[in-house]
Amino acid sequence: MKNSLLIFILLIFSCQKESETNGYLVSGVIKAMPDSTKVKMYFDKDSIIGETNIINERFQFKGSIKRPRRVLLRIESTRDQKMFWLENHRINIEGEKGDFVNSKVSGSKTQKEADILKERKDSIHKEMSKLNSMVTDNNRDSLFVIYNRMIDEEVAINKKFIHDYPDSYESLTVLNVGTKEKLGAAETNKLFHMLSKTLQETEEGKSIKDFVAINKNPIVGEEFIDFKQMNDKGEWIQLSEIKGKYTLLEFWASWCGPCRAFNPELVELYQMYKDKGFVILSVSLDTNKNKWIQAIKDDGLVWDNVSDLNGGDNKAAKIYGVRDIPDNFLMDENGVVIARYLRGDDLKQKLKSLFE
Repeated sequence: MKNSLLIFILLIFSCQKESETNGYLVSGVIKAMPDSTKVKMYFDKDSIIGETNIINERFQFKGSIKRPRRVLLRIESTRDQKMFWLENHRINIEGEKGDFVNSKVSGSKTQKEADILKERKDSIHKEMSKLNSMVTDNNRDSLFVIYNRMIDEEVAINKKFIHDYPDSYESLTVLNVGTKEKLGAAETNKLFHMLSKTLQETEEGKSIKDFVAINKNPIVGEEFIDFKQMNDKGEWIQLSEIKGKYTLLEFWASWCGPCRAFNPELVELYQMYKDKGFVILSVSLDTNKNKWIQAIKDDGLVWDNVSDLNGGDNKAAKIYGVRDIPDNFLMDENGVVIARYLRGDDLKQKLKSLFE
């Protein structure tokens, strides 16, 4: 009888351990958060995983997941939220009301790796934030150049992290989102093949492989790469069919503040030189067609505007290696790229030298 009881206890313990291995248990503490406050967990803003209520400042989520995924915890009726890596382990989250974004997360290997990367980039992110607070109409162009250099530093940090953690889903994510566009196809391909086979075979891995196959990233002195997308009226527009004496290929989006701030200058320059052969083709990295069209109207963008409404996965942006917007390419009548990243006075002076 004693032996049977012992076996029964061991079986229960074994089942508990197996459950822990095969699933996740997220246990959270949010100090000063009232009882019955609802907490929701999302894969993204449209894909909810589950919801629960806070009792005695605590909440829990149980379940299983096929692979590590970044998820968002959102406290309903407040602005408190926390992004973290969810995986099949016991994960503890400790935070407080009003500062949940800075909660401490433990128990997730991938989150620990993400925290390492965050720590490596903390100083450059602080500098970026400081720079953003300094922007005015008078210094915008010069600070834009400095900001781009900081982005290069951030990409270098990402590269080092991928070298150090080739088995991490965080490495896969930072290569797929932002880094690959800055590095171009050749260097991205090298980093991609440093990743484990498991990571290479994910959806993100497929996205990286597609990027390597499509990215051309033409530099100054090289010929343009042709493409076609639909305009805001539903008509197909092909770059090669609208080329002028000088063509500005402008990448932007309705949600991009700096892009919208630059648009009045583009309108002014277009009106000045359109009769002399100056053409603009704007490519939007929007996903919402209505917001895109409204921004075109509000900003008076009377030239051709196109988009495939795939956001950062816009095919033209991938071809041209566009990572951050606003971005642009200036091409001559032969389709040769003669300049990139022209803003403010630089663009004005360049066009003046070409047309006047």
